Amino acid sequence: KRQVQAVALTVRRLLDREGASTSERSPTPTPLTADRIAVGTAHRDQAAAIRAALAELGVPNVTVDTANRLQGREYDVTVILHPLSGRPDATAFHLETGRLCVLTSRHRHACIVICREGVTDLLDDYPSTEPVQLGTLVKFPDGWEANHAVLAHLAEHRVDWRP
Repeated sequence: KRQVQAVALTVRRLLDREGASTSERSPTPTPLTADRIAVGTAHRDQAAAIRAALAELGVPNVTVDTANRLQGREYDVTVILHPLSGRPDATAFHLETGRLCVLTSRHRHACIVICREGVTDLLDDYPSTEPVQLGTLVKFPDGWEANHAVLAHLAEHRVDWRP
């Protein structure tokens, strides 16, 4: 898939650029190496496809895993495949706010989100179907609304990519 290739090429380019990061942990710049980059996905099969694409590009030692397995870990840079990329519909699993939160929060310095065109339309085609209870407080953010908010924020930083 194009998204898998886009993720792999982005990681390859990050390493080719030989970047470095500075932080409170070190007064001197720390080189951005493969072990300081993670790739996050919603599904294990996506992670496997990205690992294979990275191997084809000669990129070893990058952590590639699902949001559940990345929980609690931290990397200098993360490259994530948006949970709705490659989906024909917006299911409850893919709209779960915790998954999106984990994927977009495992980085210290940069998070690059790879998302196919049309995900906003996908959300509009499959609006939230959870029953609304009048007079009750919503305990957690709605996944549909959270995805729209994240995509709106990211639109300000969008870079179009065509293979």
